[in-house]
Amino acid sequence: MLLMELVIFFDWLLIVSGMPKVKFGLQNFTGRGKDYRIKVITGILIIDKYGYSVETHTVRTGDGYILDMFRIPSSPNCKEDGFKPSVLIQHGLISLADSFLVTGPRSGLPFMLADRCYDVWLSNSRGVRYSQRHIRLKASQDAFWRFSWHEMGMEDLPAMIDYILSTTNEEALHFVCHSQGCTTLLVLLSMKPEYNRMIKTANMMAPAVFMKHARNKLMKMFGNIIMSMKDSSFFGPLDAIRFLLSVFCKCSKFKKLCAFMFILASEEPTSYMNNTAIPLILATHPGAISTRQPKHFLQLRKSGKFRPYDFGVMRNKKLYNQDTPPDYPLENVRPQSPIHIYHSHGDDLVARKDIHILISKLDKAVLHDVVFEKWSHSDFLFAKLIKKVVNEPIIKVIDHFENRQQ
Repeated sequence: MLLMELVIFFDWLLIVSGMPKVKFGLQNFTGRGKDYRIKVITGILIIDKYGYSVETHTVRTGDGYILDMFRIPSSPNCKEDGFKPSVLIQHGLISLADSFLVTGPRSGLPFMLADRCYDVWLSNSRGVRYSQRHIRLKASQDAFWRFSWHEMGMEDLPAMIDYILSTTNEEALHFVCHSQGCTTLLVLLSMKPEYNRMIKTANMMAPAVFMKHARNKLMKMFGNIIMSMKDSSFFGPLDAIRFLLSVFCKCSKFKKLCAFMFILASEEPTSYMNNTAIPLILATHPGAISTRQPKHFLQLRKSGKFRPYDFGVMRNKKLYNQDTPPDYPLENVRPQSPIHIYHSHGDDLVARKDIHILISKLDKAVLHDVVFEKWSHSDFLFAKLIKKVVNEPIIKVIDHFENRQQ
């Protein structure tokens, strides 16, 4: 017993001695973008620029990662007082909170929700530049990056949801996600079913869950290379590149070149792309990721299953008590209302066949077809038409749950 107490004491001592000086909870009391701890172009600056109230909140996950969330508690266009239902928006792979903000207040989902008098929270999952802190590890260490989206679902999401509900004194919130963001929610709700009661509505844009029929060319071209990479940061340091692009792309002379750069980095960009947002996209993206995240998706594509990370037979036996990872128990996924899925035939990452497989595994789901056949995976974030095609239908679902009139 004494030995156990000594072990616990020394573990605690190691954690405390290595812990950076981080204050948890509400950080930015002024609500001004320039007062945020990161001084280059950030989502906080974008929100503040358009005259919306903004806060940053810092939470700690059970495994020691320190995450910053952005909050838009009010809008200059909301004239209602009193209670505002919370909405948590979760980004996908190589994205971050900024991904939903770069198209501006007229068509950006967080601004539109705030205008409808919702309390808007934007997630920043572990690894992106706003969430590159840990109680013991540094982002420069490979050990920091030993995670996949499984850990985001098991650790990041519950930490953020618990914090939001505790802060707002609510029992449940609305959830909106894109791509990998939806993957993490299904991990959470299947593995920790007690969180189902905390989700009022789940709106999933292009959920990357079953991947067997993905047509993406980059996955096929670079899949073997990605699978051979060690567990580390996928991109390496990005801040210097972002800063140069933010300066370079503001100049009118270079906007066409910046658009060309974005096209080179994108998989078959469509005519729906909001070209005016490209300089801001290049200045804030990509969101940093671990090599394990795309490797995990490539495993799903190969297996045709939705299951945890495959570490190989020996480690699988220790973790899962079997040679291969078990399937996530999607039968446990039962939020308060049917899951709404938004999909397009033009999405080469999330195929229609895979969407139907997902729907067959869920208790209740409603499929929304995007009418534009060439609408791509990234168009859910950056298209000129997202206000009408995606965002207004999502807000309608949330309004209906809250018994609000359009």
